[in-house]
Order: sequence, then C-alpha cells, then structure tokens
Amino acid sequence: MLHHYTSFGTLELILKNRSIRFSRLDKFDDINEGNPVNDYPFGARNFASCWTGNDEESIPQWTMYGDSSRGVRLSLEKDPFIWHSIDVRWHEQFSFIDLKAPYSLSEMFTPGMILIPSVSMKETFCQPVKYVDNVDIARREHYSQINLGEIELIGQGHEIAFIKNRSWKFQNEYRYVLIAAPGPSVGYSGDPQAYLDAMKSWFRTPSGVNYLKGSPEREYVDLKISTTALEKSEILVGPLAPEGTFEKVQALAAEYAPNAIIRRSALTGTMRPKP
Repeated sequence: MLHHYTSFGTLELILKNRSIRFSRLDKFDDINEGNPVNDYPFGARNFASCWTGNDEESIPQWTMYGDSSRGVRLSLEKDPFIWHSIDVRWHEQFSFIDLKAPYSLSEMFTPGMILIPSVSMKETFCQPVKYVDNVDIARREHYSQINLGEIELIGQGHEIAFIKNRSWKFQNEYRYVLIAAPGPSVGYSGDPQAYLDAMKSWFRTPSGVNYLKGSPEREYVDLKISTTALEKSEILVGPLAPEGTFEKVQALAAEYAPNAIIRRSALTGTMRPKP
C-alpha cells in the first residue's frame, strides 16, 4: 500500500467525494518542482498527488503533512483509480486512440484544460521519485533542444516530475502524475463536433493561443477513486490528534468506507506537543 499524511478535513473530502486531489507542481513546497524547462512551463502543466512507500510511520511526514501530527495517514492500494477507455478519433490532428486513462472524456476535456493521456499510462502513471544530487543535470536527460525556445520531451513527457533533490529522500515518495494543457472555456458535454468547434474558435481568439507553451489556469485536478479501494483502506489517527478525533474518523469511515481499518498511531503517547 501507499500512504498519504494529511489533515482530518482533507480525509473527510477524500471519503465524501471519493476522489484524490492533484496539485500543480509549481505550487509544491519544493520550489525546484515548478521550474520551467526553457520556455516550456513544466511545473504549471503537470499535476501530482504525492504518497510514500514507507510502511513505518515517519515523524517528519507527520509534522510536515499530517497537520503537525494532529491529522491522519490514509493508506490505499497502489492503483485505487477508475480506468476508462479513451478512443477519440474526431480529427486527423486530434485523436487519442485505444488508450487507458484514470479519467473519462468529460474529465479529460474540462473548461480551460485538457488532460493528455499517454500510450503506457497504466504502467507509468504511478512511479517512485528518483532522488539525485543535481536536479538540473538529471532533467536534461529527458528533453532535447530543437530550436531556440523549443524543446522536445523524451519519453512519456512527465519523467521530469519524478526527479527531486536527494535532500528529500527521507520521504521515499511515490507520486501519480497528470499532464495537462490549456483548452477552450467550454468542456466536453458528449457532442464531439461541438467541442471541436469550441477548439477552433479558441485557437482563433484575438489574444492568440500558444497551445505548446500556454498553461491551464486551474491549480488542481480531482480524480475519482474506486469504492473497492476505499473499502480496503487503512487510516491511522495522528499521535497528537485532539481528543475525539479517533471517534470522528470512525464515524466518517462508517458512512463512506465501512470496511476501512482505523487505528491509532503507534507513536501515540510518545510525543509531547510543542507549546
């Protein structure tokens, strides 16, 4: 299983909405994640949900991400998402054929944003982070310069999102990564031609649209997870959680994930809260 340290409030949203939030890389606490690659706004066009592979509890992660040890740790199977067949053959220059993605067409084409699936997304969507001494040098292995201001990403296009400085190695991080691009203000409503017309109109806007270098305005994406995954989940209540939090988690799980295992942190009673 993979583990996610978070607040009780975020756990409540995850269970109620049966979804996981992906945030833009340029909003992460490691500022190197948001750096552009030449003129390509990599940090604004990749969204990630971050987890850890460490089964043993981590005091640093409780402190940094688990609401100062007052929150929870949610554990889910490695692939908790709902996979859809993507087969878009609307135009010779606009097609995604026989792909599997953890989102539907309506989730793929939302107002202002297009999620971009890859051929091997089932295998590459979740990967462990690679920790390196020099992030800039490691990044250069995953793109090539074409012309001044233009690059070509090598591989699936999101490999750079799995590179972090070695100082973060304590996280033993696994992450799920989505690639996004700007899109028309109208989302997909089931009519391919209407969406294509919206795309054409969007490209002809007076301000000009740079599809290759533009960025979506949204800062997060929510993806649905399966009911089965929630039923197999485990929830640890933080070692410094206020009195009554354990009972609140139990009540929440009873309503939205009745088979989830709820436990108190093994560190409970071993830590003194800071004044």
